[in-house]
Amino acid sequence: MIEVCLSGAAGRMGRMLAGLVEAAADLRLAAALEQPGHPELGTEVSAGVVLVDDARKALSGAGVLLDFSTADAAAATVRLAGELGVAVVCGVTGFSDAQQDTLRQAAGRVAVVWGSNMSRGVHLLTRLAEKAAGQLDGYDAEVFEIHHRNKADAPSGTALQLAGAIRDRRGRGTVARDRRGKRGDDEVGVCAARGGDVVGEHQVMFLGPGEQVILTHRATSREHFCRGALDAVRFAARSSAGLYTMADVFREEP
Repeated sequence: MIEVCLSGAAGRMGRMLAGLVEAAADLRLAAALEQPGHPELGTEVSAGVVLVDDARKALSGAGVLLDFSTADAAAATVRLAGELGVAVVCGVTGFSDAQQDTLRQAAGRVAVVWGSNMSRGVHLLTRLAEKAAGQLDGYDAEVFEIHHRNKADAPSGTALQLAGAIRDRRGRGTVARDRRGKRGDDEVGVCAARGGDVVGEHQVMFLGPGEQVILTHRATSREHFCRGALDAVRFAARSSAGLYTMADVFREEP
């Protein structure tokens, strides 16, 4: 049985994750964590588990920290998890460079899985984008994403991940987040839109002379993100110290 401390437990993802953790035969929700001052502190998240703001106490009985909070909150909790020997699965985006260093430092002590998107489908989209980037080397590459109006960061971490994968596959170029005017030859453009209650959509476009290749991932529910996160929890619980991605979690059979 893997004991899970869920941080960001009162958010949309957190609520769904709490239910799925409790429904899993091999997982147990050991603690539910939120930031100090949260209006729901003290309320029951699951049977016998109430929402708390004491990270050290919440982590004390956990084997894995599952963090879907905010960049500022996650940086502090991940640092503490590393000190306490608790493995980490983090789905938070919008980290600064210094906060990213916190993940790397914790990975020197425990297994840390970080993913801007924990969907198996997005993992496949990334692999397909890499393959297309090599096969369509002379084509202009653009990434478009749209999410609900309340998403804090733009462009999404997934869009930047996709653009970075294309750039790295080609071995050149830059990721253009906020282009003005004519595109550069080796730019990978990224465009973000926000509105309504859109769960999330990402398009990777390869635009060439006389044809276009467009790869699309459209999320209709957050559940697939959550199930990928639980796969990452199982992976982290059995892995040695190190910084891992969802490519490690979803590693294909040879």
